[in-house]
Amino acid sequence: TPTSASPCGHTLQEQLELFNSIRPLFANKPLIIVANKCDVKKINELSEENQKIFADLSAQGISVTETSTLTEEGVMQVKTEACDWLLAHRVDTKMKGKKVHDVLNRLHLAMPAKRDDKERPPFIPEGALMRKKAMEVDAPKRKLEKDLEMELGDDYVLDLQKYWDLMNEDERHDKIPEVWEGHNIADYIDPDIMKKLEELENEEELKERAGEYDSDDESEDEEMQEIRVLAKQIREKKQLMVAKSKEKDVHGPRMPRTTTKVERKKLEKEMSDLGLDMNDKDESHYAQQARRSRSVAKKRKREASSAPPTSKTRSQSASRPPRDQSGLRDPKMAKKAKKMMKNSQKGMNRQGKKGESDRHVFDLKPKHLLAGKRKSGTTDRR
Repeated sequence: TPTSASPCGHTLQEQLELFNSIRPLFANKPLIIVANKCDVKKINELSEENQKIFADLSAQGISVTETSTLTEEGVMQVKTEACDWLLAHRVDTKMKGKKVHDVLNRLHLAMPAKRDDKERPPFIPEGALMRKKAMEVDAPKRKLEKDLEMELGDDYVLDLQKYWDLMNEDERHDKIPEVWEGHNIADYIDPDIMKKLEELENEEELKERAGEYDSDDESEDEEMQEIRVLAKQIREKKQLMVAKSKEKDVHGPRMPRTTTKVERKKLEKEMSDLGLDMNDKDESHYAQQARRSRSVAKKRKREASSAPPTSKTRSQSASRPPRDQSGLRDPKMAKKAKKMMKNSQKGMNRQGKKGESDRHVFDLKPKHLLAGKRKSGTTDRR
């Protein structure tokens, strides 16, 4: 029930008549009259006639409370009083019922006796005390953004970064990108990053003082510098040889196993010209491969010369027919065997092309070809 007629457009007398007309609906129910907009005008500031209306309601046993939803004055008081009234009303209703005696017989109220004179005050957590203090109506509250907007009006600017908890206050309004160089910034947030950065800077400073990053080029002797120059020449020569072999379009190893002695001499000469020592290279990998290939060739030649003149000069492994032709009479039979092999693989190939989403059931016996009267024409689908 507003205490002023201007906000709602109805006088206090009209609002009282409306209340009296609907009052029978609240029979046997707890009732509280809430006088809102007390920030505009309080009850004691009204005329004597309007004050008498509220006095008569209080005399009838109806509670009258002043509130203001703008300043939140009296709002918590109304909530508390309404909850207490509803709880008391519920208890009274249960006490008037028939089951109350059965319930009271099962209840036992224990009254513990004091064992000593030591004071044991109740322990209330600090968080609960803070919440209780925040619920008090008269306690000063922190200004909300809505209150600041109403006070400043057009000069109000919404600052979402005002309450950010940062180590450096100057960085509060810095713009932070969400994505930087293809990385999500949120993945690299570390609360101890400033501390770690400081430790890393101190470590780098100690390393610089110790001379860890000093260049080692001046400390190298002449022999080491010559080795570096020789290694660079060898790398360049290797790159030239690789490029030259690519031009020939030869698919095979750079140094074949059946390489001749002339090629090896040429390679050794080129490497020795670059300054590489090529003495005592008989145990090297390419020399062993050449000896092994020569021994295999000699063995095959010896086997061919020792065979009788009527036999074939080829070795047994070379005279053996391919596996797909062994056991077949003629090319016609080989062709038929190959066709049978392909037909037997059709089902496996079809299964191999299947995916997880392929659930097709092949119609191996279509009804339009197998049902009803047979027509003239080909029957190879049977």
